[in-house]
Amino acid sequence: MRKATGTVVLGYGVTGKSVVQHLRAQGIDPQVLDTRPRPNSPEGLGDVEVHWRVQKWPTELLAAAQQVIVSPGLPLHHPLVQQAKDAHIPIYSDIDLFMAKVGMPVIGVTGTNGKSTVVSLVGHLLQASELECVVGGNLGVPALQLLDTPADIYVLELSSFQLAHSAHLALASAGVLNITDDHRDWHGDFESYRRAKERIYVNADYCVGCLSTDCDVDVTVDVSAPGVNRWGVAYHEEALWLFCDDTPLIATSDLPLAGRHNVENCLWALALVEPWIEPRHAAQLLVGFQGLPHRFESLSGPTGIRCINDSKATNVGATLAALEGFARDGTLILIAGGDSKHADLAPLGEVMRDRAQLLVTLGQDAAALNEAASASGVLWRQVATMEEAVSTAFEHAKAGDTVLLSPACASLDMYANFAARGDHFKELVSQHAKAVHVAVSS
Repeated sequence: MRKATGTVVLGYGVTGKSVVQHLRAQGIDPQVLDTRPRPNSPEGLGDVEVHWRVQKWPTELLAAAQQVIVSPGLPLHHPLVQQAKDAHIPIYSDIDLFMAKVGMPVIGVTGTNGKSTVVSLVGHLLQASELECVVGGNLGVPALQLLDTPADIYVLELSSFQLAHSAHLALASAGVLNITDDHRDWHGDFESYRRAKERIYVNADYCVGCLSTDCDVDVTVDVSAPGVNRWGVAYHEEALWLFCDDTPLIATSDLPLAGRHNVENCLWALALVEPWIEPRHAAQLLVGFQGLPHRFESLSGPTGIRCINDSKATNVGATLAALEGFARDGTLILIAGGDSKHADLAPLGEVMRDRAQLLVTLGQDAAALNEAASASGVLWRQVATMEEAVSTAFEHAKAGDTVLLSPACASLDMYANFAARGDHFKELVSQHAKAVHVAVSS
C-alpha cells in the first residue's frame, strides 16, 4: 500500500513519468506539478494526481513538501524550481534517484555534440567484450527504467539539463566531449551551460578529457599527435591510425563511422572504457558498430552524388565539426537553417569558405546564415521548404559533389523534432534518386 508523502515531482513528461513509476514501486505516492494543460487523452495518467497548468506552487503543497524531483525540461530559473529553492526544499533529479539505487559502475557522457554516438559506441564495446551493459538516460530509455534490467555496468548519456539539477555523481568513468555555444535559452548564458556540463567530473573515479587536478585519473583526448595527448591520431605504416600513448590501435580507414569528428568519437569511446577493456582489444571491437540515424548518415542518392543526413546537428558546433571533415575543394552543397536558439552563426562562414559551392538556407534564422555566408564569399539561396531545398541542391550538384543536411539549428520551427526533419530529407533524396534512375532508364 502506497502512502502520501512530502515528495513532489515537477514535470510529467517522459522523465517525470519514470520518476513517478519508480517512487510508487517503493510505496511512495508523490504529487505532480506540470505547467502544461491536461492532455486530451488520459492515457498513461492512471490514478496519478497531477496539478496541470501550474505556474506557482499551491501554498499548502509547498509548505508540506520535503523533497522535489525536477524533470530536465524545467530550467533552474523556472518559477516552480525557484520557489522550491527559496523554500529550502531539497531538489533532486531522476539521475540522483538512479545513482542511489544502481549499485553497479556507471559511465557518464556529456557534451554539446557527439554524446549519443559515443554512448552507443561505449555500449557496443562493453557488450562485445562480454560485459552485460545497458544504455540510456538522455538517449532512449529514461535512467530509472534501466534499473529493471540487471547489468554489470550502466552507460548514461547526460544532458546539461540533467546535470544542472543533479548532485555530484559518483561515476566510474566520465567525459565531457566538447562544449560549444548552445542552450542559452535554458541556461541563460554560456558560462552556466559550461559549469553544468563540467559537474559530471565531480566525484568521478576516472575522468576523460578533464584538465582538473581534482580527478583521480585524468585522460586527455584529441585528434592530434599522441604525446601531446594520451589518445590521438598519427601516421603509422603510411596511414593514419588511432593511438593510445605510443601504441597504434587501428587505422582510421577501418573505423565504422565516416567523418573526422567520428574519429574523435571513437577515441573517446576507447578512452572511456579503458578501465574495463585493454585499448588494443577495444579498438578491434569497434568494427561492426552501426551508426545512429541522423548523425552524419550516408544515404543512397543519385549516382555519383554523395548525400549525408546530419539532421542531429542542431547547433553551430555540430555543423562546424561536420564541415571540417571536408576538403576545401568546393564540392559541398550544404542545407542548413531552423531555430538557432540565439547562437552566433557567424563562425560557420569561414569554415564554409572554399568548401561549400552553395549554401541552401531555410527556416526561422535563414537570414543570419545568409549573412554569414556572404561575409565569406559563399553563394547562398534561401528557400521556404525542405522540398525546395533538396531540389535546389540537386539542381546544382554534379558527379563528385556532396549534398549535406547539417542544419546548425534546432528543428522545432518547422518539424516535431530533428528526426522528423531528417526523415523528410531522406525521403526527398530517395525520391530524387528514383526520378533520376527512371529518367536515365527511359
